[in-house]
Amino acid sequence: MDVGVRELKATLSAVLQRAAAGEVITVTDRGRPIAVLGPPLGAVDLTLAAEQGWLTPASAEGLQPVRRAPARMPVLDALAEDRGE
Repeated sequence: MDVGVRELKATLSAVLQRAAAGEVITVTDRGRPIAVLGPPLGAVDLTLAAEQGWLTPASAEGLQPVRRAPARMPVLDALAEDRGE
């Protein structure tokens, strides 16, 4: 369901009841989506969310490890330099 900001202001209690019951509601401003209201996170059906397109399942590959660059100086020295000390 899509609801405009003006309509949301006028019917907030009813919209929140629908969201609490499990409905996913997209809030729009001049036709542009700006927020999504839905049930509490513990009650989200992830399969349904993926089917509806507002949740993207994780890929099997996952994230690659980050290669950290060696520090040129200790953090406290960098902070002191940044502060002009």
